[in-house]
Amino acid sequence: MGGTMSHVGEAAAAVPRSPLARVFDDALVTAGSRADVGERVAAFVDLARRYQEPGRHYHTLRHVAEMSAALRVLLAAERRPPAERAAHVCVLAVYFHDAVHEPRLADNEQRSAELAIDVLARLGCPGGIGTAVARLVLATASHRSTHDDEALVNDADLRVLARPPAAYDRYVRRVRREYGWVDERAWREGRAPLLRGLLDGPLYATAWARRNWEPPARLNLARELHALG
Repeated sequence: MGGTMSHVGEAAAAVPRSPLARVFDDALVTAGSRADVGERVAAFVDLARRYQEPGRHYHTLRHVAEMSAALRVLLAAERRPPAERAAHVCVLAVYFHDAVHEPRLADNEQRSAELAIDVLARLGCPGGIGTAVARLVLATASHRSTHDDEALVNDADLRVLARPPAAYDRYVRRVRREYGWVDERAWREGRAPLLRGLLDGPLYATAWARRNWEPPARLNLARELHALG
């Protein structure tokens, strides 16, 4: 993993004070990682740097933190044994799902999934862990869920759609900034079909999210679509 030994040492010292780092490390250990703490910290540092790349305004560590919180809510609400057993895999998917993010490319999820497989293998996780995390990362490309764990990750990723109107509007502005190279007409022509597609079917796959997040999310999406004209 990237980073000098001094960077790793600094990061290791910061781990106890970083909730995001602790959650990531706990998931790695639960997943069976055989790497030492320095290697695990280096992996987190590399991911953190990716989420802090210039040009990111929404797909940042803030998104990872908010998605992680949403996942915890869903895990507590669903209380399904399969979901509970897969919790650490879902957590790792949250950290990797936007690790590669270049708005001009169409294969970000594929690249993020490949990164997850590579990193988790180097950290000594069983092969099945990398495969499972990659599957969840790839599911976020379409947000279509065919398994319980995919439903959890996808719904956590879409939690932002159900935020209060002011928070939803901030999310839209941040995403728009990531597409700053796109002119306003092209943005509207691309954004409107996306919103219509979301509104055409159920937004969420878990029962709890459908009951609690779907109504406000639909209002936000409809309001944004109306504003696009």
